[in-house]
Amino acid sequence: MIRDLISLILKNLEQRKLRTFLTLLGIIIGVAAVVGLIGASQGISENIYKQLRQFRSDYIFILPGQLKRGFTIQSFSQPELTEKDAEVVSKVPGVKVVSSEVQRPAEVEFENEKLRLTVYGINPDSFKAIDTLGISEGRYLTSNDKYSVLLGYSVAHDLFEKEVGLKKKILIDGQEFRVVGIRNKYGGMLSTIEDTAVFIPKDTMRDLFNIDRQHVSIIGVKVEEGFNTDDVGKEIELKLCKERKTCDNEDFTVITPQFVESTVSQITGLLTVMLGGIAGISLLVGAIGIANTMYTSVLERTREIGILKAIGATSRNVMLMFLLESGLIGLIGGILGCVFGAIVGESFLYLRMFAVSSSNLGNTVNISPVHVVITPELILGVLTFSFLIGIISGLFPARKAAKLQPVEALRYE
Repeated sequence: MIRDLISLILKNLEQRKLRTFLTLLGIIIGVAAVVGLIGASQGISENIYKQLRQFRSDYIFILPGQLKRGFTIQSFSQPELTEKDAEVVSKVPGVKVVSSEVQRPAEVEFENEKLRLTVYGINPDSFKAIDTLGISEGRYLTSNDKYSVLLGYSVAHDLFEKEVGLKKKILIDGQEFRVVGIRNKYGGMLSTIEDTAVFIPKDTMRDLFNIDRQHVSIIGVKVEEGFNTDDVGKEIELKLCKERKTCDNEDFTVITPQFVESTVSQITGLLTVMLGGIAGISLLVGAIGIANTMYTSVLERTREIGILKAIGATSRNVMLMFLLESGLIGLIGGILGCVFGAIVGESFLYLRMFAVSSSNLGNTVNISPVHVVITPELILGVLTFSFLIGIISGLFPARKAAKLQPVEALRYE
């Protein structure tokens, strides 16, 4: 019986090719939007997680202020760190190296060209011990340096019209510094931070910008091998809140790899839901198209329904036929939508990469290729959903068809 119904359904769809195609088009667009946008967002998430796993898994950073997940900062009257905090952190078990830094945005000038960059005041010895990026040219700063500067890769090679080489002189807030080293290129997600940084000795920076000797902008921690980074981070948070007497109302944030990953997961998850919701509107439009087609089909095939009932078809058979027809439209549209969705998602990511690489940002950021991620769960879910949408959309027309009386249906013109 089911085989005969399917044969009849396919014949009916073939006889109404244009209407079937237009109905399918609504479902195809909706499914393609869902698969494309969700697949693209999952591809971006996968790329972010890949880079996070490569970034300093044994490092912890402490920032002033309370940074909530989602990267919103809760302000305090004086949210600052001090050298005393750095000393407390250095005594926590599992901490190998502590590097306290001072940072300020400042005007950096080279060959009469001025840029606004972030300048970091560092302790040369601890910075060298904590840095994993390495030097491409020259050397690290030393404790004997005063007006020497270490440049990020992009500062030396990309940002200024002319390359800033070793032994060149640059002006930072009007003070002359000599370039002694250039770091390796970081690239990737954090290149705008790592590759555009300017490093000078911390004492020199405090004198230059009139910064309090105890003030610290950020504390970097390298964890000893064999210790769990997240556990050490929790211990640092406990020690600091006790020392600062701010437990349950911390005015600082301990950033561990787990903190960053969970925050990124929250953001990308929200993005996926939002994009899926927007694309779902297209599916709703497609569902309305199916309902309209099936309702029209009932009106056009009233006499056919009467003949089927006259030769023994039950109301249940008629209803099943229309439900299968609408479900099949949804399923076929879902399959084609998945194919086009993968193409749409890949095209979106390619255009994103092309747009960024063509902009000024592309000069400082190394854009790694990102590909759409289509999981079996996504495909199965979308196909099931599109099939169910088809059936639900055809439910009312199918019930209308099933309720037709054979005599009235046969008399219908």
